[in-house]
Parts: sequence; C-alpha cells; structure tokens
Amino acid sequence: MQSNGSMVYSTISAYIITKNAEATIGVSLRSISWADEIVVVDSGSTDKTVEICEKAGARVYNEPFRGFVEQKNLAMSYCHCDWVFNLDADEEVTPELKRSILEVSKNPNPSSDIAIYTVTRKTWYMGRWILHSGWYPEYRVRLSRKEKARWVGEMLHEKLEGDGDIGRLSGDLLHRPYADLGEHMRKMNVYTDIWARKEKTRGRKASWCDILFRPIVSFTKMYVLRCGFLDFGPGLIISIMGAWYTFMKYARLLELWRNSN
Repeated sequence: MQSNGSMVYSTISAYIITKNAEATIGVSLRSISWADEIVVVDSGSTDKTVEICEKAGARVYNEPFRGFVEQKNLAMSYCHCDWVFNLDADEEVTPELKRSILEVSKNPNPSSDIAIYTVTRKTWYMGRWILHSGWYPEYRVRLSRKEKARWVGEMLHEKLEGDGDIGRLSGDLLHRPYADLGEHMRKMNVYTDIWARKEKTRGRKASWCDILFRPIVSFTKMYVLRCGFLDFGPGLIISIMGAWYTFMKYARLLELWRNSN
C-alpha cells in the first residue's frame, strides 16, 4: 500500500515474459509506463529486447524457458506490488483499460472477495481490428492480487486462476500477434506440432473423419456462426486459417502414429 495525502492506494506491478520481441516490446512497455514497477523475464533473446526493456526502466531477469505456466509464475514471483498485471510482448494497454486498472488500485478493499479481473482483448489482423470470427470479444484474466492467484494449465492453454471472485475491467487490451501471413503460418506450424505430440503421449488417435470433417466444422463455426463474414476479407482469411490449423493438428497426429508403427 502507498499513501498519497489522504488517499491510500494499492501498488501495481506489470510483468511480461519475452524472447526476441524487439519489434513489439517498445509499444507494450510504453503502454504500462504508469505501473509502479515493470518486471520482464527474458528467455535468451538474441536481439535488442533486453536492451529496450532496461532503457524503459524494467527490471529484467534472464531465465531459461520452462513453459508458459512456469515462466509466468516465475515473473509474477519477482513482482513486489499488491496487484500484478500480465501482458504479452505483442500487446498494448489502452487508456480506458489503464484507467480501470488504476481505479482498482485507488479503491483498495482487503475484505473484497475479488481476486482476479478479466479484460477483453482485440486483435489486429491484415490491416483492421477484428470484431467477430470468434476473436472478439476474447476474454483474458490478466489483473490479480499477487498472493491470491497463480498460472495453471498446459503448454498452449495456460490461464490465471484466483482464490476468490472474478471482476471485469473496462477497456481493451490490443493484440498484434502477426507481422504478416507468413508469421501466422510459422506459429501455426509450431503449435500444431506441440499439440499433436502432446495428444499422442495421452494415447489419442486421429481418424480420416477427423481430418476431413473437423476443418469444415471449424470454418463454419468461425465464418458463419461467429459472423466472420462481417470482418470482410480478413474474416475469410481467419476462418480459412482456422480450418487449416484444425486440419494440421489431426493430420500431424495421424502422421505421428503411422511413423511410430
């Protein structure tokens, strides 16, 4: 807790995990410059990521990558403030979101049951903000009381859980995950490989029906049921990429089993 005249307010740490994020980390850091401290856990960047973070006043720790859950819990453990806010190196806090976070800190209530807060994330893709396609509103838990929350989950599905109720913050968290379609394809290549290997260790198998019909279902869900058509050309591309992602997951799983036999 800190005091500002007659007002007592909670302090806020912002924490980020990074690796080779020089293209986007500057925007992220500027958007959280108002935080009482910024903690960065870097896992071996070979570009200017660490230099940019240190120039912005962040406290940087160099740690080998242990997985997203472990890395984010480690970053949160390095924070010293009452409230901790997580963002990725390709995200930006909007002014409205900043105001709602600070409002939480200005009205501390230790007896409150709220331990974590969700935000809505809006993604930039092919020159426009995506407002449908299942990409928006995309809810993410990002603000938490440090002592009442922890990251849990698996490699590609980590989430922040808290010992208490969930609140909602106003304002969007802006997300710019892909520089171009090539980067989108490269990331899908990595993620589908991780998914297939993980599912194989669990004994899951893929059939030709999975490979044929699941991509169709994925496209229909994104483009029709979730109104991807309202995002015009980018919405069509997103839906096609979503179908391709689904196809590659199950095709790779089938391939792994065939190779192992």
